[in-house]
Amino acid sequence: MQPALDHPNDSLPTRPLSDLLGVEVVGTDVRHIVQQGDSTPLLSTLAAHSIVVFRDQALTAADFVGLSRLLGELEWHVLDQYRMSDHPEIYVISNITENGKPLGNPKDGFGWHTDQAYLARPTAYTLLYGVETPQEGADTLFVSTHDAYERLSSELRQTLKGRRAVQSYRYMREGNQEYRKSNAVTVELRQDQRDRVPNVSHPLVRTNPINGRLSLYLGGDSLASIEGLDDATGRSLIDELFSHTLKPDFVYHHKWQPRDVVIWDNRGTMHTATEYDRDRYRRLIWRTSVRGEIPY
Repeated sequence: MQPALDHPNDSLPTRPLSDLLGVEVVGTDVRHIVQQGDSTPLLSTLAAHSIVVFRDQALTAADFVGLSRLLGELEWHVLDQYRMSDHPEIYVISNITENGKPLGNPKDGFGWHTDQAYLARPTAYTLLYGVETPQEGADTLFVSTHDAYERLSSELRQTLKGRRAVQSYRYMREGNQEYRKSNAVTVELRQDQRDRVPNVSHPLVRTNPINGRLSLYLGGDSLASIEGLDDATGRSLIDELFSHTLKPDFVYHHKWQPRDVVIWDNRGTMHTATEYDRDRYRRLIWRTSVRGEIPY
């Protein structure tokens, strides 16, 4: 039996994905949302639930870009060699090779992180479209950083008040050995790519501008240091915050189905990819991201 639809506060018909976060929008073609041109229901649903899933969507690249643009200004990924040639707004993740050329980045998104926290105006929303998805593996795990913050002790909340962290793409790609290993980094950044992503400083606790809810903003693998703390003290605090945030109670495990569209609000979540049998299964994922505000 299907669970009852639950949408008392949303104009979209939704069904919970977990007790903590995420909803599936039922019986809706995202192309109709784009045609209507009203982003308010989707934005309010994202603010309330952090993750929104649409099942079994038949989208062209243009459809996917149109849905993405409905949510705001699109940003282009630093790794331009993996952007779709006809629609460079789309960053491709794939293990498929055609005519000796990879269709996309073969290994991306491993390790808990918030998308593009290393930008001055980091990603607000990320959209993924599962063009081809493996029958086993390649799941995505999400954690609620809203709930993680709300369950901090009052003492730790006071410690974080006013604290800022340095987010660094160059540190992630070049200095974070765990990230380099888990994402099989073999291609080094070009100098022009490095120049496009200078280090930035963001608050460790940020506000969702739609509903005012606070969340931990750790960034993930790009978190290089905490301002005003020496390396040892800063790293100890970082480890404590990650250990708290990644408790199983805060995690939703998304099992992909073919043609899923998954959208999440990076202000209140972190996520990580999981492995799959690359020799046995093909995987083709389209990704877009929507630029956010300066965190506050």
